[in-house]
Amino acid sequence: MRKLTPITESQALSRSLNSFDNWRGAFMPENPKCQKDINELVNPIDGKSAWVGEPALWEEIVMRRDKILDENRELIETKKSAYRKLGMTEKEIDVLMEF
Repeated sequence: MRKLTPITESQALSRSLNSFDNWRGAFMPENPKCQKDINELVNPIDGKSAWVGEPALWEEIVMRRDKILDENRELIETKKSAYRKLGMTEKEIDVLMEF
């Protein structure tokens, strides 16, 4: 059984960035919060831009991040709903969701 846990906004942001073909990776002590932060990200291996070519637009990154968060919430809720249909209590469902 696949464990479904809520992902954080930071995890979703990381997955969002990884979904871009021109993303090379970057060390991010803090999450980027605007286009300026995105443009200034640096790849830790060679000290150059974290992007091949033009950086992704902040709006597109946020849309992908939000989609990832929504899909995660929906998967968790679908699984919980299935357990409810089996007559399980919320406490039983919470225990199962931890494993």
